[in-house]
Amino acid sequence: MVSFNELTPEQMEKARACKSPADLVELAKSEGVELTDDQLDAISGGTWYNCMNETW
Repeated sequence: MVSFNELTPEQMEKARACKSPADLVELAKSEGVELTDDQLDAISGGTWYNCMNETW
């Protein structure tokens, strides 16, 4: 599994292109990215776009 802070630039671009929280979670699963509870909370709580711009 890959952690969020190990994403490649290509993976980050894919994540930024997601249109919904569900898309982002599905992308993480398909890319083998392991999200923390805090990241999942941010995604489900509506601040998912902000989590893409932070360094985890």
